[in-house]
Amino acid sequence: MTNLIQRLASSAVLIGLVAGALFWFPLWVYAAVLVGFVGVGLYEFFTMVRHRGILVHRPLSITLGVVFIGLVAWRSLVEPGLVPTPILGPGATAISWMWDIFWPATIIIIFIRQFLRENIFEALGGLATTLFGLAYIAALLSYFFYLRAIDMAQGSWLVLFLILVTKMGDVGAYTVGNVLGRHTLIFRISPRKTVEGFVGAVAFSAVTAALAAPMLGAERIFGQPPTLALSLVLGLLLGLIGQLGDLAESLLKRDCQVKDSGTLIPGLGGVLDVLDSLLFTAPLFYGILIYG
Repeated sequence: MTNLIQRLASSAVLIGLVAGALFWFPLWVYAAVLVGFVGVGLYEFFTMVRHRGILVHRPLSITLGVVFIGLVAWRSLVEPGLVPTPILGPGATAISWMWDIFWPATIIIIFIRQFLRENIFEALGGLATTLFGLAYIAALLSYFFYLRAIDMAQGSWLVLFLILVTKMGDVGAYTVGNVLGRHTLIFRISPRKTVEGFVGAVAFSAVTAALAAPMLGAERIFGQPPTLALSLVLGLLLGLIGQLGDLAESLLKRDCQVKDSGTLIPGLGGVLDVLDSLLFTAPLFYGILIYG
């Protein structure tokens, strides 16, 4: 009961923070919140992998991730929307500049950092883990900027729709799993996750998507205007992928032998414990809206 109360209280605070950043405060507040999430999430991740004995340069890695998400934030603030706009010369765009310059530069920088170490023990592990952490947290979370920038009038509702559908899936997994859970989903990854909870998560997400469909406005999903049937399918997909995201973080925590990624949020764990499912659903939702 104590844990449930903590979960509810923390969830209420997070909902208020997200709603304020989306609808009431200037766009830079939304950017600051996401940059903060990336910074804390990277700190948790690189702290977690130290339990695994993998040597990473945490301050440098966090700085690189914050620089990347800051560039994406700048893009959404200065030039909203994803229409290519030259910024450095003929044909140059902010999006291509970030991907074509930032990531090669990042690889070179972390190699240089490895050159300066006294030994080469776990050099490959450190390099690979740093790049994975940046891609897993900073790159995937950046899709929240892309979603917000799709339509400056509708973008906030699209982000809210995604959060509601994904997190209601987590609520379904927790509720149904605790009440009806009997069959372990994948014991070696997470002994407490059940098949019943997984099904409940997908069902909760589908129902939430159907109820929240008006938030999609005139956006097309799967190439068509949103209907009840299409909204249900969208919810099923987001619920499924969201639970895969939850399992993915459970796999990482299991390997690093930690229960939670952090203790920042009472009842919920760390920032990564809150974001894990959203890291997978944000790129999927963006792809459905843009290419579906």
